[in-house]
Amino acid sequence: MGSLPKTGFIRRFQLAKALGIHVTTIDRWVNDGKLPAPVKPGEKVTAFKAEEIQDWLKSKSVKDESEW
Repeated sequence: MGSLPKTGFIRRFQLAKALGIHVTTIDRWVNDGKLPAPVKPGEKVTAFKAEEIQDWLKSKSVKDESEW
């Protein structure tokens, strides 16, 4: 996960690539409340706050992927 920024914003496709999942899985996790809600830093841009994603990743264990 070292490829994700610690500050700023993370786009959906960046997060999906880092986690090895599809972007639609990211959307489903957001809808299910499993991921922090994204923000709109621009009119046509949807992204996640990097700090929130880093905290979320710390709260997850690699062995616990079945709960994702």
